[in-house]
Amino acid sequence: MGTSAAALTAILLTERSVPSDAPPLSAAEFWPLVRRIDIDELPERGLAQPVELGRSRVVDQERLDALLSRSTAMAFELDRLAQSGITVLSALDGSYPDRLRRRLGDAAPPLLYIAGDPALLGGEALAIVGSRGVSPGAAEVARHAARRAVGEGLAVVSGGAKGVDQLAMSSAWDAGGVVIGVLSEGLDRPLRSRENRTAVLEGRALLCSPYQPSAGFSVGNAMARNKIVYAQSTVAFVVATDEATGGTWAGATEALKKGFAPVVVWVGEDTGPGNAALVERGARPVNNLDALADLLAARDTISGDNASATPAPAATQLGLDL
Repeated sequence: MGTSAAALTAILLTERSVPSDAPPLSAAEFWPLVRRIDIDELPERGLAQPVELGRSRVVDQERLDALLSRSTAMAFELDRLAQSGITVLSALDGSYPDRLRRRLGDAAPPLLYIAGDPALLGGEALAIVGSRGVSPGAAEVARHAARRAVGEGLAVVSGGAKGVDQLAMSSAWDAGGVVIGVLSEGLDRPLRSRENRTAVLEGRALLCSPYQPSAGFSVGNAMARNKIVYAQSTVAFVVATDEATGGTWAGATEALKKGFAPVVVWVGEDTGPGNAALVERGARPVNNLDALADLLAARDTISGDNASATPAPAATQLGLDL
């Protein structure tokens, strides 16, 4: 948890687990407010007048008081979460990944719930994404990409879903790598898995979610979290996608349009039906696994990031089923 006044205030303004008489701020409200006021002094000085945030969004003193009055209840909730292995990371905390702030702008989540060492979020990572239903050939491409990423000192970041996500993450663990799982549900259920808890405690995995810990899976949540998967990566690799439909297609096309990450797409054997269409939209094609390895080795030339690689400790097979 962040301990600065600004980080704690940000949690009070945006956290949704603790009941409030006023709605917590969304990302679209939080970031414009942060730019317009000194959030460090907000609890003491309050608002001289309501702040108009556009699209009929307003933060006034009544709403502010309702949110800040949760401080005692919030302290108990943060302590409860910490005991279960969950940290609430405010976007104003120094441990919040700079890559998310830089690439997502006002779409960056004000809070991340994390289980694991937040330092892992600052290292280099290859996002490996793709369809749930995947051919044997494409499955091997996902596994190989994960192994090559580990060999280059990158973490593997993905969404934990069945299919390409889980294949890539499991292969990274088997190869002795580190995995970052950006989940489309809260952390309560995944952390009930002994394998996941062990991996987190041993520093081999970090699980994170922008959703409160008790939140269940929804298609909307899955679509919304895709941008975090891409923005958290140094380079993103799409193994297989349908064309113009599905979460993989939506996430990849949004990333290309908004520049969330450099996007590479597989166009070799067992390519997905929508992969070539991603190339037409600006993704970089690779048609053999050696070319992918060469690209990873030269990633600084396309990523624009210079983060230090994260060391990769020993691994065992884990139990994600998200």
